[in-house]
Amino acid sequence: MFKILEGSEGNVLGVEVIGGYLKKDIEELKKICDDKLSEGHDKLNFLMKIDQLDFGKSELGAFYQDAKYALSHMKNLRHIAVVGHSKLEKVLIELDNKLLGSVKKELIEKYFDVADMDKAWDFVRS
Repeated sequence: MFKILEGSEGNVLGVEVIGGYLKKDIEELKKICDDKLSEGHDKLNFLMKIDQLDFGKSELGAFYQDAKYALSHMKNLRHIAVVGHSKLEKVLIELDNKLLGSVKKELIEKYFDVADMDKAWDFVRS
């Protein structure tokens, strides 16, 4: 399940994943993103708070659909902040940014610890 975080506006979308991440969640999230793009925003900035994500209650297909959608919309993504509480998450985000990020295209993905939530918001709003 996910909820939209207070502070989301314009081309900035903050999402908190709580419990499992399901296929129905990604379908809802894709609709929200498509609506934002339809409003005329060329690039979207995301803050994804995943410290309460429960992988054991998640559907593998949801992560696949999420990645598939993100890869097909890379030209529409700008700053992505992932907020969590694990060294593994940090390493994975850094690796993802090295593989798919592009400073030239302003597609930058960064990891933030939960204690640095304000810095994560500043990053996606910059």
